[in-house]
Amino acid sequence: MKIWNLTSEVNEYDQQGEYYVATFIKKPTREMLLSLEVPENLVNHVLNGGGRQNFEDEWFHLRQIDIE
Repeated sequence: MKIWNLTSEVNEYDQQGEYYVATFIKKPTREMLLSLEVPENLVNHVLNGGGRQNFEDEWFHLRQIDIE
């Protein structure tokens, strides 16, 4: 079985790494990500896996994970 895990990272002085946002049974839709406050201009990038693009202060990762 596979699930989708959404995390975020914030570029701040006391950054501790990735932060859990949500888990999905199926790949989330654009509307689902928007409801979790993923910025509209980043949704397509996040649906393709996400990650930091330039020098933004916050970015998201969407990863498919195998679970048994």
